Amino acid sequence: MTRDRDWQPAYLLHARPYRETSVLADFFLPARGRVAAVLRGARRKGQTMPAPFQPWFIQLAGAGDLHTVTAAEPAGVPLSLTGNALFSGLYLNELLVRLLPRDLAQGELFVAYAGALGELAEATSPDAIEPALRRFERQLLDAMGQSISHERQADTDQPLQATLHYQYYPQHGWLPAREGQAGAWSGADILAVGRDELDTPSRRRLAKTLYRAALAPLLGDRPLKSRDLFLAMQPAKPA
Repeated sequence: MTRDRDWQPAYLLHARPYRETSVLADFFLPARGRVAAVLRGARRKGQTMPAPFQPWFIQLAGAGDLHTVTAAEPAGVPLSLTGNALFSGLYLNELLVRLLPRDLAQGELFVAYAGALGELAEATSPDAIEPALRRFERQLLDAMGQSISHERQADTDQPLQATLHYQYYPQHGWLPAREGQAGAWSGADILAVGRDELDTPSRRRLAKTLYRAALAPLLGDRPLKSRDLFLAMQPAKPA
């Protein structure tokens, strides 16, 4: 269906009750980034409430920090995220709500987000989920101007060597380290992660450590609710 420019593609990131029957929501739009909007009467019986992990077309009205959704229609079927994939989707949404500025175009990141959701929906194991999360974390850092170099030392700008070891210092970069030193990684793994080759447990662990260390100063001290929820839902270990 052809739509005029008043209809905009969007994903719902977060929603909460607002006043008696309305909902206050954060949407992610390619041309506007994160947008806060009210869905008036969305909690009335018979009304359709946009679901997360589903593409939508929406119309917005108003100016300033808070808009109003005047119309919403599904642009595709909701993705079925369950188990670890569901928690991972909630994690992506929380990152966007916490870190994205409002009303700043994020076309490439929007495409990356849709792709990450698709990977999560198709993932059949934790090993398949992790690369999707790590790629999106990296793309989010890139979008925020916090790109990490996987190719050069921070102090000399010399190329990293596959046969040597390095340690990453947040907001600075890679510096030489001794093999076996706490926090040291092989140059071969660092270079592979830079190519998005997350095909070994060591490389997936490196990417997780690296990107989360880079995200930590941006997120601040407030813990991620999605991470706490995931930990709370894990089965208790036998005594």
